[in-house]
Amino acid sequence: MIRLLRQAVIAELASPGELVFDFGHWRMFHDAVWKQALDWLDLSGLALYFWQKFRSIDGQAALPPLVEAHLARCHEDNCSRVSAIKAESAKLNSLFEHAGVRYALLKGIALTPDYCPDPTLRTQYDHDYLIRPDSLARAEEALQKAEYTPRVSGEDRHIAYFGQARDGASSKEPAGLYSARLGRPIELHIRLWDRAEENFEVEVPNDLLGRARRCMWQCVEYWALSEEDGLLFQVLHAFRHILRNWCRLSIFLEISHFLRKRASDADFWARYCSRTRSLRWVPEAGAVVFGLAERLFGSGVPPEVKAHMKTRFCPVMDLWIERYGVSAALLNFRNNKHSLFLHREFVDDASTWKGFLKRRLIPVRRPHRLPCVLNRSPRVWGRRWSQWRHALQRFKFHFFSLLAFAWEYPRWHVVRARRVMVCPKPAAV
Repeated sequence: MIRLLRQAVIAELASPGELVFDFGHWRMFHDAVWKQALDWLDLSGLALYFWQKFRSIDGQAALPPLVEAHLARCHEDNCSRVSAIKAESAKLNSLFEHAGVRYALLKGIALTPDYCPDPTLRTQYDHDYLIRPDSLARAEEALQKAEYTPRVSGEDRHIAYFGQARDGASSKEPAGLYSARLGRPIELHIRLWDRAEENFEVEVPNDLLGRARRCMWQCVEYWALSEEDGLLFQVLHAFRHILRNWCRLSIFLEISHFLRKRASDADFWARYCSRTRSLRWVPEAGAVVFGLAERLFGSGVPPEVKAHMKTRFCPVMDLWIERYGVSAALLNFRNNKHSLFLHREFVDDASTWKGFLKRRLIPVRRPHRLPCVLNRSPRVWGRRWSQWRHALQRFKFHFFSLLAFAWEYPRWHVVRARRVMVCPKPAAV
């Protein structure tokens, strides 16, 4: 039943107009099923989009009372959170500009209105900025002077977190998923793709910031990527998360929203094709991301654009989407490691792939600390038990994913060989 409910939610969001299902359809699911679905809606980023669909046509009465109450409360909390994010964005933008740091805001309010009609419908957890490598020292100095605490990740990405007092997060109760008290780190990116993490290089233009445009949302001014570079970022962002086995469904809904708006904009698609056609692995990444957006939410790129983006790898990309991609997307790509079949297509060196595959199938690192937003116990022993339970769940996931991968491995190679054999190579454009 939970799978049927997930599919119904996606079908509803794929149709921007009237409700796809009548009121009785939503009430046939028991409360226990809805409670599971609400957790899934929150983690997938679809909850507030789903709520807005019903609010837009005064259809809240179609939902069970517990669902209506939960989504209404989440939306109210998120509106407060977006107000705080708006103020933070204005402060950070001013901070960087006064420090002489050229930047481009990658997500958040930069997605409005092209990818998201209203920021209060998104669950934003951080601020992402693309900056030049030679501006990194100035950016970090500016943040530290403003009392942000820096942390450096292993992905050439510098992260600065708000202090607890600044967020008002001194309460013993963990902040909720949509709470304004939930911390919002600032991530400084010096590139859009990290070869060391994925074990292959995707070509990305080196003039992204030189082509950035000045934008404004509700009196907040900021620099954003050009329209075609913005879509390139969205493709690489979604693709990277697919490969890492964690990609929220809302990413595809937002890309689908953009594709629907630009379906007849021939000038934009000409610029996008010209910008990305010769970049290694970008057409293939686009085939995966656009293919999933189309199958999930019904919006794809125009046929002539598909023809420009088609490469000899695209039949394999399509096969992976059909066989694993859509079903994995329903669970935010967290249910198995079949993304490794896709990942293998992009790694040229066999020895590099062998080492990478071993690390992904049999990780030796201890599980990451459970985020406070998912660890809701106010007591120390409760938080410790939640962390141990999380570790056991991760062990269970890795163990059964390894078995499933081993079982599926020969089947994938058989169907892959058949698909490659029957699909002719695309003609040169």
